[in-house]
Amino acid sequence: MRTRPLRTALALTTTAALLASCGTSSDEAAPSSSAGGSPSAAPSFTVPGVDDLPPSNPDQVHLLAFNDFHGNLQPPTGSTGRIAGKDAGGAAYFATALQRLKKQYPNNLTVAAGDLVSASPLVSALFRDEPTVEFLNSVGLQASSVGNHEFDHGTIELERLQKGGCAPQGCEPGEPFTGAAYQYLAANVTNEQGQLPPGTVPWKMFEAGGRKIAVVGTVTPETATIVAPEGVRGYTFGDEAEAINKYVPEIKAAGAQAIVATMHDGGAQKGSGEADPNSCQHVSAPVPDLTKRIDPAVTSIVTAHSHQAYNCTVDGRTVTQAASYGRLITDITLDFSGPAPKSTAVNRVVRRDLPADPATQKLVDFYAQEAKPRADRVIGKVPDALPRAPFPGGDSPLGDVIADAMLFTTRAPNEAGGQLALMNPGGVRSDLDAGDVTYGEAYTVQPFGNQVVTVSLSGQQIIDLLEQQWKNPEKTTVLAPSGLTYAYDPNGAPNRKVARDSVKVGDQPLNPVAKYRVTTNNFLAAGGDGFSVFTQSTDLTVGGIDLDALEKYLQATPDLADPVSRITKK
Repeated sequence: MRTRPLRTALALTTTAALLASCGTSSDEAAPSSSAGGSPSAAPSFTVPGVDDLPPSNPDQVHLLAFNDFHGNLQPPTGSTGRIAGKDAGGAAYFATALQRLKKQYPNNLTVAAGDLVSASPLVSALFRDEPTVEFLNSVGLQASSVGNHEFDHGTIELERLQKGGCAPQGCEPGEPFTGAAYQYLAANVTNEQGQLPPGTVPWKMFEAGGRKIAVVGTVTPETATIVAPEGVRGYTFGDEAEAINKYVPEIKAAGAQAIVATMHDGGAQKGSGEADPNSCQHVSAPVPDLTKRIDPAVTSIVTAHSHQAYNCTVDGRTVTQAASYGRLITDITLDFSGPAPKSTAVNRVVRRDLPADPATQKLVDFYAQEAKPRADRVIGKVPDALPRAPFPGGDSPLGDVIADAMLFTTRAPNEAGGQLALMNPGGVRSDLDAGDVTYGEAYTVQPFGNQVVTVSLSGQQIIDLLEQQWKNPEKTTVLAPSGLTYAYDPNGAPNRKVARDSVKVGDQPLNPVAKYRVTTNNFLAAGGDGFSVFTQSTDLTVGGIDLDALEKYLQATPDLADPVSRITKK
């Protein structure tokens, strides 16, 4: 692994400017539980690790898969750093686990299902996620589907991550960034000319144990609405099953003996409490439909996006997901002893009682030390913990505080003249614990570097915007408001869920024909998350960065009161 000379303050500032200029994804898929939560009761199941592995078989190839790493080089914290009540994850432990699997099973192929970068902790994000790409190269990742977060900074940055080279803001000190040694796959992403994003391919053939195995990759069609529109303008995110099936004849003609689909899309097991990663309890949409429609020639389907874990066998093929943040590795066995390949799978936990891989630990420590001065700076204090888990109305304590911060920095006498603010829930990536808040902690909450913007909307447009929260009946997206209160009936008719007479701006009833100044982030203002009403706005005023707004607000309100929900669910 390469190391780099110590970065100067100028280099850090340049990188921050890069992040500040980029859009965001809001990825509504929730982790298995919120970060920082208290440990739950001991589960009734155990999850195997990488000890006592079954012996290898020359007729078998082991497919080693993971997803939604999100730059978690350091061990993830809270309940999103555990599996079955045990601490899990961390690049140094992940490297050791993967090494053990590869040593036991020399006929192997390592794949991923997207969201490997972006929405990352500071130790990776501050350096444009290049540390994560370096790490993934070092552990021998060979192919990954793109995830929606691979598009957070647009197709140009995705191409740079694939091919290497300097970012537009300039090269970092040290060796030039050489890009991903693994191949990004994007079978269902095309522009008007039918071309895939630069640097990506629809599928790739690999040889392991003398067998030719093709890997085809797709990403959720929701990507078009959950990343900054300007970053993917001109691209269509098509039906995943149709895209995979389109390439199956071509893959067969190339001599593939097995086909594996890596899909950045997935569901969750139904039921209360933490689910056994090796069970398959009524996994939710879109998994059943996609599995049914994908060509039977596809032997194994690796899913992602929902940050959940499951292990299913459907019509003789495996359908799996490995949670998130490097806490699990899915060990899929492709058996070629019969007339047609068969697959079985087991999700294996990456426990932290494994020895840390020295080379990986050195890499992580280097970047952590580089980020430390900035990460440790205290930007404010919160008397009580601020979770991102929602109130009954749908907004969250932390989401409301972020909305308050945006409005605080744009209210009159500021020229933006903000009267109310709205924050998307997917842009809130972690909880805030009580006490001092460091820049690193705040960055983990809001890692996208969005700009705070203020636009003009009529009262009726605000109503229409609120109604868009239920545009997708399977996936409600409730915005956290500031300066705005209202009530709604979730069982109301389409476009009539909001009680019109309940909507107030400040303490005044909303006037449908009046103009209001609405503050938000540039992701929502561009129509992100499907809130297209924002694209009808006028009089755009661009402000500072969202993280700076939060810092100013926390410094101005050291005795921050616990927020109360601004939304009433009838």
